[in-house]
Amino acid sequence: MTEYLVLGDGAALPADLSERTPDLHLVTVGKKRNLRVQADVFRTHLWRDPSERLYDLLRLAAFVYGADTRTSRGSTKDVFASEWSRSFRMVLPVRDLTFWERREVQDALVETLQFLTGDQFTFDFVQRTPHRSVQRIFDFKETLGQLPDVEVVVLFSGGIDSLAAVLQAVREDRHPLLVSHRPGPVIDRRQQNLVEELRRLNPWVFPHVSMWVNRHSGKRTVEFTQRSRSFLFTSLGVVTAATLGIDDIWLCDNGVVSINLPQSSENVGTFHSRSTHPRYLALAQGLMRLVTDQGRLAITNMLFDKTKKEVLEIIAASGHPELIQETVSCAHTEGMTRHQPHCGVCTQCIDRRFASTAAGLTKYDLLSRYEKDVFCDPLREGLQRTHAENYVRFATRLESLQTPDQLFETFPELYDCLPDDGDAEACARVTFDLLHRHQQTVNGVLEQKIQAHSQDIRRASLPLDCLLRLVVSGHHTKDRRISYVERLRSLINKSLPAAFQTQPATNERHV
Repeated sequence: MTEYLVLGDGAALPADLSERTPDLHLVTVGKKRNLRVQADVFRTHLWRDPSERLYDLLRLAAFVYGADTRTSRGSTKDVFASEWSRSFRMVLPVRDLTFWERREVQDALVETLQFLTGDQFTFDFVQRTPHRSVQRIFDFKETLGQLPDVEVVVLFSGGIDSLAAVLQAVREDRHPLLVSHRPGPVIDRRQQNLVEELRRLNPWVFPHVSMWVNRHSGKRTVEFTQRSRSFLFTSLGVVTAATLGIDDIWLCDNGVVSINLPQSSENVGTFHSRSTHPRYLALAQGLMRLVTDQGRLAITNMLFDKTKKEVLEIIAASGHPELIQETVSCAHTEGMTRHQPHCGVCTQCIDRRFASTAAGLTKYDLLSRYEKDVFCDPLREGLQRTHAENYVRFATRLESLQTPDQLFETFPELYDCLPDDGDAEACARVTFDLLHRHQQTVNGVLEQKIQAHSQDIRRASLPLDCLLRLVVSGHHTKDRRISYVERLRSLINKSLPAAFQTQPATNERHV
């Protein structure tokens, strides 16, 4: 495993690294900065200054995010994923050096990041040199008078799940404050538009802290998996909550996405995101209690026991199902348009289509907003078809598991979801019921779509490689490894006779 030396804000290298040139130098201050960290957003929007330790957390999370996105996990040619996991030696300046050098703090930090990202981390902290303070212009767009009434900080991405969490907080009369990460202008506009809709439809003012953390210049983003983004997102919420003296932070996804079981044998470890995984939330909560000195601080996923369909039903029950159309779930933001923001074939889009169909909310999730209809349009061989087949194959596999014991035996990764303290048996039952309802949703939608298109299937007017035809043919039930072997055999059968038509093969090496 290659170790990458990452330097933050010109920190002095330790003696054992004095002769080594950093692989990456991230700069967040001054004219030569290459990583934008809008650290003054709390002062300008909340009229409060976080503590020095909270500022340290903010920049630490930004440095980790910057290193993650500018260091490749390997190309598609790395078929054995030998370059997926990376090792980072990070030399970072901090203001509260005594705190960050504590062994329990470093152990909690490293364990949290390594579980979340699958990478190895080593931190060397040095004292940050004070920078000359700059008078900032205050931004009074937010209603400061409402801040004392805020009871919960909700991390807000602009997707379906975070919108449902906000509406759930409103339903419970919790007066939420929304916190967002601004990685780019397209996502920022979508988040701002959705916040404005919330304000128009509800009496609560929805204070919103949205912070830019992204590349400013220098080495371009080369890694888009962004496994560390959840730590940055969590840190933004924690800094906001601690600055306001709030203990409750909601980081929400539906339970199926939070657990994020591998849908095929090709996906292991952090190939699947752990952004709201129960173990990550528990590790992050322990670390953040140390950072904030708030022993009751809680980072909670209020949607853990909900499927995507049930999350959509929360939005519909709010009385404003039209807000669904303002959310964006697609994993591909580059190149998508305002009128067609969903590709239709990434895992997030597929999950959304199945859920809105099952919930009877397709009039608020229009097909025209998707580039491709996953059910009836042809799916190219490769990722498009693989994502769709894996999704329905996973539901078929879940259907065959009748008890929690069978589920946990089949997916031992689930033991990471069980609490260290608490009723593990009850959690196992909740997890089983959740995944059972998920497979009922997926298989029910497939049966509904097959029945609706039965004539098209009988007439063979649907493409052979659309999802419905693939399911009817049973193609999705084949093990992917068998499919690869059959595909390879087909290519060899066609290509070898042509390759040796002029000159017969002389030996095995020639072939």
